[in-house]
Amino acid sequence: MESRVFLPVLLLLITLGSNSTKAQKDNEVLVLGFNGDGAQRISTWAQYGRAVRAAGDYTLCLRFNIWVFRLLTAVIYLLDQTDIDLDPISFEVYFEKIRTKYGGLARFYPLPGNLATNKWYHYCHVRDMTRGEGRVYLDGQLIVRESYAFQRDPYVRNIIVGQDEFQMKYSLSGKLSQINMWNSILPEEQILSIANCESNLEGDLIAWSGKWQLYEIKEERVPLESLCRSVSRGLVTVKVPFLRYPKAVYMCRGLGGAVPTPKTLAELRKVKKVFEGDQGCIRQWAGVSDAKEEGKWLDPFTQTVIPWSDIYFRKNNPDGNIYQNCLLMDAEGLEDTDCKKHSCAACFTVAGRTWTLRGICEEEERMYYLDLVPSPLSFRGYGEYAVQQGAGGVWAWSNIITNTTMATLSQESIDLNYPVGRLTWNLQSAVCHQESGPRVLTLSACNTSQFTCSDGSCVDFAKRCDLKFDCDDKTDERYCDIINFPEDYRSKLPPRPASDSSLPIALDVTMDTLNIDTTTMLLSVSYNLRMTWFDNRLTFNNLKNLTRLNTVSLDQVAGLWRPHLGFINTDDIQNTAVDADAVTTVVKLDQTYAPDLSNPYEVEVYRGDTNPISSTRKYSTVYTCNFDLVLYPFDIQFCYMKLQILSASSEYLIFNSRDSSVEYLGPTLLVEYGVGRIDLRADNATQFAVARVRVELIRRYGYAMLNIYIPSLTLLVISYVTLFFRPSIFEVRVMTALTSLLVLATLFTQVSASLPKTSYFKMVDIWLLFCIVLIFLIILFHTVIDLHVDYVALPGQAKPGHAVTWAQTLTGSAGGVRALKVRSAEDGDGSGDEGRPDFFRRFLAKKDKFDLEFYIAASKITMLLIFAVFNLIYWGSLLRGSGLVYYL
Repeated sequence: MESRVFLPVLLLLITLGSNSTKAQKDNEVLVLGFNGDGAQRISTWAQYGRAVRAAGDYTLCLRFNIWVFRLLTAVIYLLDQTDIDLDPISFEVYFEKIRTKYGGLARFYPLPGNLATNKWYHYCHVRDMTRGEGRVYLDGQLIVRESYAFQRDPYVRNIIVGQDEFQMKYSLSGKLSQINMWNSILPEEQILSIANCESNLEGDLIAWSGKWQLYEIKEERVPLESLCRSVSRGLVTVKVPFLRYPKAVYMCRGLGGAVPTPKTLAELRKVKKVFEGDQGCIRQWAGVSDAKEEGKWLDPFTQTVIPWSDIYFRKNNPDGNIYQNCLLMDAEGLEDTDCKKHSCAACFTVAGRTWTLRGICEEEERMYYLDLVPSPLSFRGYGEYAVQQGAGGVWAWSNIITNTTMATLSQESIDLNYPVGRLTWNLQSAVCHQESGPRVLTLSACNTSQFTCSDGSCVDFAKRCDLKFDCDDKTDERYCDIINFPEDYRSKLPPRPASDSSLPIALDVTMDTLNIDTTTMLLSVSYNLRMTWFDNRLTFNNLKNLTRLNTVSLDQVAGLWRPHLGFINTDDIQNTAVDADAVTTVVKLDQTYAPDLSNPYEVEVYRGDTNPISSTRKYSTVYTCNFDLVLYPFDIQFCYMKLQILSASSEYLIFNSRDSSVEYLGPTLLVEYGVGRIDLRADNATQFAVARVRVELIRRYGYAMLNIYIPSLTLLVISYVTLFFRPSIFEVRVMTALTSLLVLATLFTQVSASLPKTSYFKMVDIWLLFCIVLIFLIILFHTVIDLHVDYVALPGQAKPGHAVTWAQTLTGSAGGVRALKVRSAEDGDGSGDEGRPDFFRRFLAKKDKFDLEFYIAASKITMLLIFAVFNLIYWGSLLRGSGLVYYL
């Protein structure tokens, strides 16, 4: 009974197992390995079992993994059976680009990023004759779409893989899989599905499962999904040799990794398993220390404090106090010990990271890059180079193709036999035109956005030369010269633009203070003058977005060409100066740069024709001004700062008026003037280009109004009021007017003394002269009025010997006596008209009264009319083109 039950169960298990094995095999794909040792061979290649013909539309897809990049890596070629050079269909790999040939059309295509070694990529290209398009996909993403009128392909083709016309230097070193070709256009969704290992669709023209003729090729079958897992994911372990804790940390940090600190017993056992069976590493470091502060366990790789609860301590540990600050891995947990002891360490670093060997001069970028090989520790190049330990444990940089040692690591400048970081090597072969001798090289795992410290650790490249230390060894602030001078650079010759036109120089004038002296006609200015120009002969290193960090050292400024300007409207003809007060910077306008891999100190090189140089200096200069004082004190003056290029004529150097500017930062209201518009104008038509900064100055007339116009108007009113005095007090009227005239003359003299002497009248002169003339006319009117007044004694006050023959009372508004005519008793009536009739005497009395009133009224009206007409003309003329209305 039991056997009856057991037999069917056994058969079922066998069936299920076979089905499982079959399913597993169905999910596996064939992978072909070409030249796994990196050597170049013409004997390693593959050919598809039959010829094909792709006359119309087609889709060609494959998966590739490069171990060593050649100058050109041959992948696949569909060649005409009769003439292999006749319009091939092919795919070739370069380090930074790929090349696709559709048959009659060949194109290079740049890639989103450089390719990496030991990493799978999926490639497809489509010839769409219906739409007249060629399309290229990388990892399922469309990177190229171009239009082309394809013709039908009449050729019968053989499929060759891994060789290009069997030229050894182009032979493939890597892996290939899933080479398929369809006699149709695959949808983008299908291409993406294949790229993501979601399907394993085979072609009808070329099928990967078809028959292939293989020559010196290694075959293996791997799970399909493994082809979609980048080798850069995950970690690899490097065994750090028997070292003290600081040295072990130093070495692991340079490798871009970290020494782990177990949190659990399972993690502890996993890490210790790295050195299982290694008798030379019976002790093993953990990755934390409390050497800086007792009781605070610091991770040196992340600079974070690890809580005690996250550290799997051995029972009764730590117990070493300040004498034991590092941790060793024991089978039962972590125990503290002296950091000066020697132990091994497991350094976990990212797999697939690209390493760079800087300081060598290569035309091909691929030659600078390497991969880390964890055990034994070495570095295999993307091209023909390798860095590995040779005889006697000496590290060597060598060409594995030509079997040539390029350089060996100098043992004199290091205390750790370790090639990572910025170190001195001894050249054995010519490198960068240097035949032999010491040369600095940098082997680093830092990416393009990072800077390599001398110990191999990485910091953000933005922290390079930012005026503060970020590397532990402080090397990020060394070799910070910005300018690269070519050998034929001449600091006396100005740059010449590529168009062979004149070099434009932009000016930026920032004025801090202004001071104007009207008497001497001088403008004193304190200002920052910045000159900006391009020098296409230069290149610049490591430019920052913050311009002040791009300051050029004085040593480099001394060898730099700079424009020389003269301040031509100064008394002593001053010039621009280059001294300790002058600051020269480079302005980063163009974000594009080229990494200079031949420089071991890691620089980003920026072009000189797209990033300008700027020189700034503070000046305090006195400029002469030609004032036009006709409208004083309501004048608007224009003062000029005239700057002339002295370095060369306008045939070579001109001002860039479009990018030039002027700015005033001081107060707009000065003591005498208000600052109006300020502009900068360039004149490049003269023999030497001239830039003029025009400063508009509007005089503040408050002082003149208070000290000239209002006092003079007051004196004028006082003089005019004397016309209303009684005609009988001639002395009072005249003395008042004369006093006003004298005060006004004194005021006139004072005003003239405070202004420059001019040959023309100023508006204030016209006003004061008008006031003087008007008072003079008032005095004349007083004289005329007095000639028409006869003085007689008031009633009861006639002198003895006189008799009042007649008296005519002139009644004023108050009814008082205005004038009396007095005659002598001996003379009769004193008028010589004794014999005249009474009516005639009455007529003469009336006539005297009429003349006196007429002249008094005429003087008042005339003076008022003259004053009104003059003011209308005077102030009306100031309403245009003057500063009278500026402050209203």
